[in-house]
Amino acid sequence: MLKNTLKIALLSTLTSATIAHACTSIAWNTDQGVLTSRTNDWVEATNPVLGNINKGTLRSIQGAGQGDDYLVKYDIVAVLAYGELVHDGVNSQGLQMNALYYTPMTIPEKNSNNSITQFTFGEYLLANYATVEEAINALPQLKVQKLTLAVMPMDIKLHWSITDKSGDRAVIELDKEGLHVYRGEIAMVMTNDPSFKTHLKNRQKYEPSWQNADRNTDFGSKGNASAESRFIHASYYKSKLTEPTSVQNGLMKIASVPFRVPVDAPYKDFGNGMTGYATEWTLSQSLETGDSVMEYNFENNWNTVKFNVYDLMGKEFRQPLMVNAISPLFSN
Repeated sequence: MLKNTLKIALLSTLTSATIAHACTSIAWNTDQGVLTSRTNDWVEATNPVLGNINKGTLRSIQGAGQGDDYLVKYDIVAVLAYGELVHDGVNSQGLQMNALYYTPMTIPEKNSNNSITQFTFGEYLLANYATVEEAINALPQLKVQKLTLAVMPMDIKLHWSITDKSGDRAVIELDKEGLHVYRGEIAMVMTNDPSFKTHLKNRQKYEPSWQNADRNTDFGSKGNASAESRFIHASYYKSKLTEPTSVQNGLMKIASVPFRVPVDAPYKDFGNGMTGYATEWTLSQSLETGDSVMEYNFENNWNTVKFNVYDLMGKEFRQPLMVNAISPLFSN
């Protein structure tokens, strides 16, 4: 069995991160199966890599080479950002996880070697559970603590969505008040803070105007890239989707729904000049068939890469997703 750690990747590359992710995650239950799409909006290239984590592998439960080891139960194909950090993934049972930045995350500081951390929480769910139901039932027994690395200029704070092949989905937030889980149809769209509860209240205010909407309807979006506006944008356009004619057609449709932040769009001045936060990539997937489309557009890279996560389960590979070179994975 192998032991993989995040230590080198986190210490050498995450130190350059200075602001939070601004992303959107969507799931859609269709006659073609469950389809998902998520954007990754960020200030710099995360250099995403498609990679495997195979069952029987030993992984560090806290990341960065810290804490006890745990044994991976299910094969995983994941998008690894900043080295070996599991950003998104699907396991062999059809459970998918998305990690998005979430400033209100509140968990105690790490004080034991057997706790899970925010860096490995999503990975741990993929490694150990086959369905949303299994994962949700296990949550009260999981000890999640915050790993703080002195070399990092900011705390990494997250919330997560998990979706399975049955169409079940949940958004998980660890707030000051404790664990909050939002499940089912209400959880099909997710962005960033404020809390999911706040997003739901905001959506309820605008939904009545959507029934007979046309292009001139004020459906609630402010037209900017704030998390509140992106949540309303995605919720509205998802509500207008009609049944896809094929998996390919469905992936195309759902990929068109999230708000994509234009390149060079201004975000915020943190004291060193205005920063940007463009959509670096969009990943759309079928949890039924495993078909996946990664659209990467950042800096000098503008590529669309197609692969199938189930075909790749159990293999050993690390394939950069910034270039259109996924085909060699199928040559064996």
